[in-house]
Amino acid sequence: MSGTDSTRGRYRIRVGMVLLSVWILAALVVPEVWPDRYDSVNYSVSLSSPSLRHPLGTDALGRDLFVRVMVGARVSLAVAALSRVVALFIGVLLGGWAGFQGRWVDLAVMRVVDVMLAFPTLLLAVALVAIWGANLVVLFVAIGLASWAEIARLMRAQVLVVKELEYSQAALVLGVGRAMLFFRHILPNCLTPVLVWTTTGMAGAILAESGLSFLGLGVEPPLPSWGALIAQGWDEVRRAPWLAFFPGLALAWTVILFNLVGDRLREDLDPRTR
Repeated sequence: MSGTDSTRGRYRIRVGMVLLSVWILAALVVPEVWPDRYDSVNYSVSLSSPSLRHPLGTDALGRDLFVRVMVGARVSLAVAALSRVVALFIGVLLGGWAGFQGRWVDLAVMRVVDVMLAFPTLLLAVALVAIWGANLVVLFVAIGLASWAEIARLMRAQVLVVKELEYSQAALVLGVGRAMLFFRHILPNCLTPVLVWTTTGMAGAILAESGLSFLGLGVEPPLPSWGALIAQGWDEVRRAPWLAFFPGLALAWTVILFNLVGDRLREDLDPRTR
């Protein structure tokens, strides 16, 4: 990558991060200062079109759609972030262990990974939520358990490379314990692609949460979620198309931002593109 392209790439990363940060900050702050609560019912303004008082209109119960979309952003972002924590913990632990130990450990872990990757993430999450019930904790745990296999395979590949490098072999020759070798010398040098995956994986986790909510397996009403809002708006799409359009727009915008930042980070941190 030339100097100009590298500078342009870093600029785009910064712009994407700024936009994403502003969007997340708005989701945290706006519902606290907005005059209407997300669950305030007012039948006198039922299905009102977008206006100055209600920028995104209202739903069938007269609830302000703007504040409900912003609260939905909180739910989707929280579930996505916590599910990434679950997936990272399991994936880094099992993938790193498999790559470092090798032999039967590697074989056993990778066969489990192959089985997990054979099923779509959303299908596994649907099955887990159907078994455990739908609430916030179950949502992020189910999505995390359904998506750890990808990071495990990535982590294993990184460990297999790093443990054969000169500094890893030198540390082993100098008598560094295997646990110390892994946590101090190998693991920190495997985290760059993991961080990139976490950023792009947020988009997939948000889509998974929205898909579950669209199917009625998300958070319970009246707490809104983008998928639930789209599902509710779909029933009124002829009379009030804004009910499905604006939550869908917020979902698409957030996914695009996370993918943009993740792709630019991948390009900037990949030595082959420098």
